Order: sequence, then C-alpha cells, then structure tokens
Amino acid sequence: MLKKPVLFSYFLFMFCLCSFSDNQRIIDTLEIHKQIKSFGIDEDVLDFKSHFFSDLIFKNDSTIIYNPNGSLHLFEINLGDIPQVSKISKSLNGGYDNRYLFLHSDTIYSLGGEGLFNSFPGLIYFDDFSGNWKKKAIKFYPIDSEKILNSWKIGDKVMVLLSPFQENDNGYFSEALEFSFGEIDLRTFEYVQHNNFKSTFQELLFQSGLGFFRGNYVYDSDLYSLHGYYQSDGDVEYRILDKAAGSLNRNSKLDAIKSVDGLSYLYVEDTTIYHRDRYGDIKSFGVNEGQTVHKKEFFKLYTSKVNNGSPSKISIFYYLVIIIPICTLIFFLLKKRKNSLLNNIPYYLDENLVDIINKLKNEKSNTFTKNRLDEIFNISHYSYETIKTRRSDIIKKINKFSNIKIDRVRKVDDKRFYEYKIT
Repeated sequence: MLKKPVLFSYFLFMFCLCSFSDNQRIIDTLEIHKQIKSFGIDEDVLDFKSHFFSDLIFKNDSTIIYNPNGSLHLFEINLGDIPQVSKISKSLNGGYDNRYLFLHSDTIYSLGGEGLFNSFPGLIYFDDFSGNWKKKAIKFYPIDSEKILNSWKIGDKVMVLLSPFQENDNGYFSEALEFSFGEIDLRTFEYVQHNNFKSTFQELLFQSGLGFFRGNYVYDSDLYSLHGYYQSDGDVEYRILDKAAGSLNRNSKLDAIKSVDGLSYLYVEDTTIYHRDRYGDIKSFGVNEGQTVHKKEFFKLYTSKVNNGSPSKISIFYYLVIIIPICTLIFFLLKKRKNSLLNNIPYYLDENLVDIINKLKNEKSNTFTKNRLDEIFNISHYSYETIKTRRSDIIKKINKFSNIKIDRVRKVDDKRFYEYKIT
C-alpha cells in the first residue's frame, strides 16, 4: 500500500503546461512509469513514487525531461493522449541527490549535489551528441569548494553559496570556516564572488537557515520556483522562492493549499500562482498575497556577514560565558585522553570497540578506504545514513579513548576523494 504523501504520483496528473490555453497536457504517470520500467532500471534508483515531480524540467508545452534524483539517467517524455518515453542518456554511473537541475539555452545542467560518500561542488551538462553528461569548467571557481549549500538560477546566472567542508568532515558544525557567496555567469562560465565571510555552520543554520532542500514537488519558472514537501499526515507544505530577492517564503495562501493529490496541480507563472483543485476549479493569487508565516532571506544572510569592527561588550560577555566552560571541558578531556592507553581501555567501552582496535593494530597498511574501514567496523551492511553516523561515532571513540588516531585525508591520486590514515 502506498503511503499517503506519494499517492498523487500514481494518478493521471492533470498538469497545465501552457497556462490557461485549451492545449492542456496530461502527465499520465502510470503509463510513464510502465515505459520507464521497460528499460530495466532498478526501482530503488528511480524512487519514482516520491520524487518524480521534483525531477522534471518542463522543456515546452509538450515535452518534459526526467532525471531521477541520484542518477545520471535522462529521459525525454513527449506528452499526448499516450505519453512516449525515450531514454536519451547512455550514462550508467550514479549521480547526485538534491542537485539543482535546470535548463538554459536548450542545454540541461545539473549543479552540485550529494553522492554516496562525498559532495559534488561542480557543474555538469548533458551533451546531446554523445548522450553523456560532461563536466563544465568554471573560471575563477574557489579551489577549496567542497559543497554547494544553496543555489538558484535567475536569468543568465546561477547564485551559489559555496562551502569548504563536507557534512562528514570532522568539526564542520562548530568550526569557523570561510564561505563564498557569488554567481556563475552562464554566458562566460565564470564565477564572480559577491562576498566571502567567516562563520560556522551552526551560526548560519540558526539564523533562519543555511539553504533549503528542494522538496518532493518542484515547479521552476524564470522569477520564482515552487517547492512542495510531503508531510506524514498526507499533506504537502509549500514554499515559494523569490529568485530576485533571494528569499524562500511560506505564507498563509500557500498554507491553505493542503495537498496536490494528482487530480489537482500547482504552478507559478510570472508573479501569479495558479491552483486547480480536483474538481477542475482554478484559482489564482499573487506571490506576495497573504500573510508571511516564515521567510529565509538568503541575500541578507550571506551579505551581512562582514566583520566591520571590534566586538561589542555584550558579544564579549557571551564569548566569555561560552568559551570558559568549553576550555575547562577540553582541558579535562585532553588530560583524560593522555592517560588512556590502548591496552588499558576504559571498562565502559564495549567489546566490539576493543575488537576493532585490535584489528587496526594487526593491519599491515595504515591507509584505508571508506569501504575497508566499514568492513573492519562491521557496519557495511547498514543503510548509507546509518553507516555514516556509526562510522563517525566509532572514529570519535577510538581517537578519544585509545592511542590510535584515525585521520581523514585526501587521496594522493584523486583530490576529490578521501581515505583514512591510521597513526
């Protein structure tokens, strides 16, 4: 039985691609799914039920492009009484989750995203001639960029917030790092920095958000994009991204639209949001109508982080309140670690950890891939998120309570990836 939040993708989705013209096209997801399955692609890769409408590009009023989240598969779907699906990509390798998929000058681009073990900070495009995805070089791109935290396209440019860390980097949450906010010019493919600032992930996150997850339902237009998020009760919560203002807004008008269930749809054109209910009634309202419930102002957040003077007395007070306890805690932890020996592991560490430490001692090599380390940790059979969490927890315990230290370093032959060094 399908979960309520994903039921809508198994109806005939009556989506009007050309505003109020009589040429309304039907997106028959049942037929589309049936044809896509004939290509023999793993259903887990497609995740068709949950993400189909967030993985689309509306090329024109009769053609849509479908790129399943986390893959490099690309399909062209010609709409009509019976949709016709063709696979136009040859790529078989995995892609990236939560990437930004967009169309510019009839070329399909994918920006950033998160892979199985790392993030991708670059830009790729689909080459129609070869049927493969290719990387697009960007001039003046910060060489230390590891991840794109936020991005949106407006006109001939893409606004981006770049980070020098990945989520599984040690200390990423509280360590002060230098972020870069700027734009990629899609005519020259040059990066122009608007501001760089030092902050912590924690500070940015607590000030109305760092970026945003694009959601399970996406409709992208020139000036705005709509984002829908499935809820456990079956409803869909909506946000509208004002690209010119750089703000992600939730308002009372959007909150009144409880769900898109397959017989209804929601899209934005110019400065107007249109909603067709399941009975065929169409209502519209301006993007700025209604009361603002919540707003994330990205431009303001990313450009206000400039150190223009000495800290205030209040800031110094809060620094002291926070720093003194932390320094005290660090002192005792370091002292405790210094007295900890490998052969005298504290009684509160379980036997599995003792076994892991002994295995590491007996390994001939002192450099490990993630896969090899996961095998030693006996966690390779878990899901990706569980593996990442347990790996981090085990490494922290070993580094803290034994005289073995595990460091995450870049691979010598491929700086995009990491391995683990035991000392």
